[in-house]
Amino acid sequence: MKLRSLKWPCAGVANHMVTEAIFDVSDINAAISVANSKVNFINVHNPGGIVRPQAVIKNRIIAGKLADKAVLEMINTMIVHWGLQSSISVEEYDHFRNDNFQNPDPYDLELRNLVTGNVQSIEVRSSFCYKMAPVQKIVEKLSVYGWYTSANKPIEPPRDWYFQVIFYLRPSDIMPENEIKIDTFEDQLASGSITGYVVGGASQQLLHTNGIFRTDQDGASYRAIYPVCKAADCWSMLNAVLGRN
Repeated sequence: MKLRSLKWPCAGVANHMVTEAIFDVSDINAAISVANSKVNFINVHNPGGIVRPQAVIKNRIIAGKLADKAVLEMINTMIVHWGLQSSISVEEYDHFRNDNFQNPDPYDLELRNLVTGNVQSIEVRSSFCYKMAPVQKIVEKLSVYGWYTSANKPIEPPRDWYFQVIFYLRPSDIMPENEIKIDTFEDQLASGSITGYVVGGASQQLLHTNGIFRTDQDGASYRAIYPVCKAADCWSMLNAVLGRN
């Protein structure tokens, strides 16, 4: 994986810092391996209650695992850069779970203060963007999503932190809706290289105070910050998560 910092403009914001993550074959294969193990234990309904074919579920898991990897790598990079290895660690739940993937994930990533023992949960949201151009409009038109409730799921316990990852790609199960030419997620997986964008995130507190409820993602009701540039960008999130504010 290669990470690169980008500056995207947004109304009222001089620069919204985004992290571009370019995943390679090893990243993709690792995500596919987890998806193969997990797919039979995932609810067949999407958050809005729509039944999904197994192939669709698997590809959504792959997208989610790539998103987790991007945020994990981004946080670990800054832990090393700022010399925090002796005081902070971050781990991915799927790396050390022992239930053969049969139970729901309590969180995606866990941040642990090695001095105080304090533990914080991190949720990584992933979604696709395929209705607009250019890619930089993501921060003006999309949301950072927090906890949600749906027809088949009561409201989930809020996590401490939420990161949002966007794939500027169209899943093959969704038909094109306009003339914008955007590659398909599955074709990029098959090519062995795929790009995602960590566009920022929010703390639980920020979602409580500045968030709204939106139903534009899978038909579920999400606590969200809209648009993305009203949430924290990647630089602000990293400083806050790692206690450097």
